[in-house]
Amino acid sequence: MRSIHTVSGIRQARFLILERKSLLFHVKANFDAPKNIMNSKHIKSIFFILVFLLSNSISHQAQNPTLDPRFGIVETIMNPQAATEAGAGYSRIILRWDVFQPNSPDEWQPANVPDPMINQELADGREVVAILIATPHWASKGMNDSRAVPDMVAWGKFVHKVATHYQGKIKHWIIWNEPDVWDHNHPGNTWLGTEIDYAELLKTAYGSIKVVDPDMQVHIAGLTYHWDREFDREQYLARLLHVIASDPRAEENNFYFDGIGYHLYYRPYQAFLILTEIRSILYEYNLDDKPIWINETNAPPTDDHLEPPWAEPLFIVSSQEQAAYIIQAHALMLAGGAERIEVYKMQNSLNHPEDVEPFGLVRSDGSRRLAFHAYRVVTKHFADYVETHWLQQGNIYVVTLDRDGKTTTILWNTSQHELLFTLNAIAEQALLVDEVGNEQVIMATDGSYTLRLPEATCTAGECLVGGMPRLLIEDGSPNQRLPLVQLSIKTESVSPIVTTTLEITPSHKNIISSAMLITSSDVISDTDKNNVLVSKLENINWYEFFTPYRVLVLVVLGTILFTVIYGMQFMFWTKRDS
Repeated sequence: MRSIHTVSGIRQARFLILERKSLLFHVKANFDAPKNIMNSKHIKSIFFILVFLLSNSISHQAQNPTLDPRFGIVETIMNPQAATEAGAGYSRIILRWDVFQPNSPDEWQPANVPDPMINQELADGREVVAILIATPHWASKGMNDSRAVPDMVAWGKFVHKVATHYQGKIKHWIIWNEPDVWDHNHPGNTWLGTEIDYAELLKTAYGSIKVVDPDMQVHIAGLTYHWDREFDREQYLARLLHVIASDPRAEENNFYFDGIGYHLYYRPYQAFLILTEIRSILYEYNLDDKPIWINETNAPPTDDHLEPPWAEPLFIVSSQEQAAYIIQAHALMLAGGAERIEVYKMQNSLNHPEDVEPFGLVRSDGSRRLAFHAYRVVTKHFADYVETHWLQQGNIYVVTLDRDGKTTTILWNTSQHELLFTLNAIAEQALLVDEVGNEQVIMATDGSYTLRLPEATCTAGECLVGGMPRLLIEDGSPNQRLPLVQLSIKTESVSPIVTTTLEITPSHKNIISSAMLITSSDVISDTDKNNVLVSKLENINWYEFFTPYRVLVLVVLGTILFTVIYGMQFMFWTKRDS
């Protein structure tokens, strides 16, 4: 989570870069430090109200009944009209206990996100998800710190009251934020307690919420993953589940949570691997059916001259790469099993004091970034998917979405050379879509489509994000492609050599018939196609791919082919010399 309130001590707003074994990642600053809260928590409430009043002076678009609640944007209340235009199906808000009851349990001031703003979100067709956070001084057991472990009786009463207040409006409740940021001196730290303390916080909230409405869903706080990974610590989730499992009533109470969230930034391909690891941790406790949400994701640009970073950024990302990231991250996160994905965030505040880099899809003046249009591509062409499949062949990623009668295929290239890619056709024609939504109808040739995949620009000096993605939208099911095959693909991982075995579904059978290296950005002629180099298929585990019988057949066929080609070449040399 980025900041919860605009703060005066913005000089502390720095980012932590942790780089190890080629792992580059981002730990986000959080401005919930107690010395900032008391000076700022009412300022942002007033700002929210002003933004809400201004946005309502403009006629809102009619409610869109097709919004998919699996795709969200943080703080859509900052610009609900743009959120509807973007197609966001849900939004996350922050409900601060120290704002609702700042001085005593007898107070009730739901002010930091006023009810009319929430009602407008619901009227626009967006689901609202809430974070509960921030201990008021009177419940902090003398610590006078919003990060303090609260008095659990007071916490339980507050959670019950807030769940009752929003019953019928808010179904999903996230308990606190990023408790895995363990350095208490870091501005991103929001929790001073241990895993045992957080387990009690979660258990108390779960009981209080389920009493109000058993259908309400309780989520473990969004975790960063990288704080533990970088410092060789066991993952916070694993430590927490170990604590919860020691509770004799945990199993009968669903381990006191219904879902879990993570905050993943900058590298799309790492998301798939991280999701796989998270699922394996849940599996150890027979909890692998729990939904995983990506509550925050983005790759904020550093080249936007209208809203540049206010300090030296630690990640260099272009506006074009941000747009590419939005599509690539959504594709791989869905393929990795994420149930929901939410981009941080909707709109930047003026001069974005809460973030070094301006994360918003929309600038503070309301103008749209390229990433905004990329997000519209996602909500339009990913919506209503029922199944996902993915494939990596060397530098090419292919994610296929079965959309119940339609197929969306997302392709991109991570090399620094433009590639041609031939994809078997499902239908005789398809809609080709680029990263900002430009569309073109193309026709299949000999049962396939040949696409140009732009190279990765690698603005940071290394390729954080792949090249501009291309989407192919076809009528029909992915099952209309060729037979099922099994591949083992070795992919770069956050841990030393990890081999991921993938079942390539019918949508991927013979998905690649050619991947050719090209160096010119001009239109490619038939002559050029015949002259380009054939790109190698990298990192395939042939031992698992081929049976002994197939090896024998290939050896025989290869010998015959070599003999024929060499004979033709020898004849050519002989004729030339004569």
